[in-house]
Amino acid sequence: MGFVWDNSLKTGIPEIDEQHQQLIEHMNAFVNLMKHNKGKEEIKEMFNFLDAYVQNHFSCEEGCMNQYKCPAAQENNIAHAQFINRIKELKQELEKDGSSLTLVIKLSNELLGWFLTHIRQVDMQLKSSVSHHQ
Repeated sequence: MGFVWDNSLKTGIPEIDEQHQQLIEHMNAFVNLMKHNKGKEEIKEMFNFLDAYVQNHFSCEEGCMNQYKCPAAQENNIAHAQFINRIKELKQELEKDGSSLTLVIKLSNELLGWFLTHIRQVDMQLKSSVSHHQ
């Protein structure tokens, strides 16, 4: 089960689209490791990637939404804050209980699934805002 990047996920802002593509590549690599029972070893790396990624990507995206006066800007900020909190919870679970298959599955299904839904439902609203400003 790979995640496929396609034009339906394009927001119209190349920088954001590139960041989304980068995330999907990491997701696919992580899911592939899970299939080969290596997810538990790689989970810390995935958290490190997500920490750096969300910091950079979320601030970039929020800035674009404000710049283009996207109506989803506030909804986007709230969703991002909730996602960051959920990453913290899962990292605490990792620190407390160590790496487990349950945690690997949560990270894969819940968090990474969230991204695709979020791109389609919230980030895509940037597309019409960008086209109004051109």
